[in-house]
Amino acid sequence: MKAKVFRDYVEINEKIMEGYTVASVTTGINEYDTGMILELERRVDTVTLGIDVVYNPACADGEAPLMISEEYVKE
Repeated sequence: MKAKVFRDYVEINEKIMEGYTVASVTTGINEYDTGMILELERRVDTVTLGIDVVYNPACADGEAPLMISEEYVKE
């Protein structure tokens, strides 16, 4: 499986996210029980591709509160 590489949301080309649907939502992802992870997926032939969107409003200074992974193959 390809390693997940996250980028600040402003670096993402919105076209890459077309055709994805929400497969899973996880809330309370940090010590303050805020934030969430949205797992998006789509089928291409026999392969399931994924993109993860992480929102962490309690991020450290210098970190982006909204990060989006590059497209990866889900197993």
